[in-house]
Amino acid sequence: MRISPSHPDVPGPIRVPRRTLLSLLPLGAAGLGLAACSGNPLQRAAQSTDGPAGPTASPAVTAPPVPTADASGAVALASALGGVAATFRVGPATVQDGYTLVRVEVSTDSDEELTISSAFGGSSPYTMRGMRLLSLHQSLVFPELGERSDGLFDTVSRTSPVELFPVFDAVDDGVETVELFLPSVGVAVGVPVVSPENAGFEAGELLSVAEIDREADPGPYQLSSLVVATDGSYDTDSDEDSTTVTVSGDVTFGSDSTELSAQADDVLTKVVEQLNRYPSGGKLSVTGHTDDVDEEDYNQTLSEQRAQAVADRLGELTDLSAWDATVTGKGESAPRAEGTSDEARATNRRVEVVMTPKNPAEATALSAATPPPGQASTATAGQMPRSVGPVGTGADGVDVRISDQTVHLAMESVTRVGDYVTGALLLSAQEDVSITVSLFALPNELQILHWPASFTGVHNPTLLQGGTRYLAANYLDADSEYVPVTNRNVYKIASGEATRLPVVWPYPGADTVTLDLPGKNLAARLTDIPVAQA
Repeated sequence: MRISPSHPDVPGPIRVPRRTLLSLLPLGAAGLGLAACSGNPLQRAAQSTDGPAGPTASPAVTAPPVPTADASGAVALASALGGVAATFRVGPATVQDGYTLVRVEVSTDSDEELTISSAFGGSSPYTMRGMRLLSLHQSLVFPELGERSDGLFDTVSRTSPVELFPVFDAVDDGVETVELFLPSVGVAVGVPVVSPENAGFEAGELLSVAEIDREADPGPYQLSSLVVATDGSYDTDSDEDSTTVTVSGDVTFGSDSTELSAQADDVLTKVVEQLNRYPSGGKLSVTGHTDDVDEEDYNQTLSEQRAQAVADRLGELTDLSAWDATVTGKGESAPRAEGTSDEARATNRRVEVVMTPKNPAEATALSAATPPPGQASTATAGQMPRSVGPVGTGADGVDVRISDQTVHLAMESVTRVGDYVTGALLLSAQEDVSITVSLFALPNELQILHWPASFTGVHNPTLLQGGTRYLAANYLDADSEYVPVTNRNVYKIASGEATRLPVVWPYPGADTVTLDLPGKNLAARLTDIPVAQA
């Protein structure tokens, strides 16, 4: 769902249909954590393995401090490109003539030289489009609008830093700080927004030569969140208007049955948790769906009866008097997954519960509360599944094999801002390792639910909290494609300084998180990653 643009040169908003996928909490702002390797990037500590319930977080783990803006209004990120250490000083940002400009200075203390274009591969021509401005307290994403590539191919050396000035749509009046996502680098958190007079650069002159793409959709786009049960029993999708909880028909009902199963209450309790977050109520719809097996009329009746069974049980589990409820069935007419495979048909057997509250801010206020240290929220309770790859702490990391070479994965911390966290997955190797973005694809059972089969991007890194999995925060772009706030492309892991892959996730509600790469092409788990507060 996109928000109206703020300057007059761009057409008004185009409404796009929201997906029927689901997430657990209505989420607002998100923080961004940037991990850095210290010492020998291949130095190892003993690695542990987890039992059936997964690793246990250590409450003694503490996060390093989050970088803040210096006197010039810049937030410094220690990073690397092509294995060469670099520092990105991001900020300040300023708004002029309906646009936001952000100053980005890139420097290195290394004797080796580097160019910035390696971080923005995959676009033609190379531009700064890989950067995305985030207003996390508003849960908004702004695409880069400039068509120039000034600075991207300039050489950065010890004596020659490079400045970039990406252009975005104007942030709202009163926004004091923003975040900037830099692919293969990290996310700068808390970049101050200052007046043009205090920016330290001539915003008007820069805009006059910026070659802004007037045909591009400027956004901003609303962030949404994908949260799923690891046992496949339910998943949720939330935006600023509504929350949908989809429950599996195979878990809540027996085959061809309209009678709720013994496990149904465990799943419907997740729906009740969401309903109870909106005391003022609102509109509630319960819709049944089936697969394409059996006759169409039979499936239509089955879907209606299953929807009614779910609605009746919800009314027994909680007070629905504040909700204006409707109950319908769509049979096989609205499949969630295309195809006739067993996997696709199981996905299509479902009941969707959509909540459109009168006062969405009620849930935002509740989600802002932080559970006690070491304790997850009740919505994330459950047993953590066993890892399908090696397991170690985020600080120590783990070794995996990629292209017959050893690659070390680590993540020192994540950073919370409001209802999101961000971190950077670090990949280190003694020799260059060629990789493709397909290495970071989700397993089929998750891909089929949440992303088009043709989608490419780094979306394998997920967070686990108990029996709940948090996928990368994402948004629906101008092409009606869901895009995670991650790298869209990767090409190699360079020897030397670690390669970084930043990601933004929903906040799981604990003082430590577990990063899980659930497999398909790359599987690993990093535990005890502390959550720093921005």
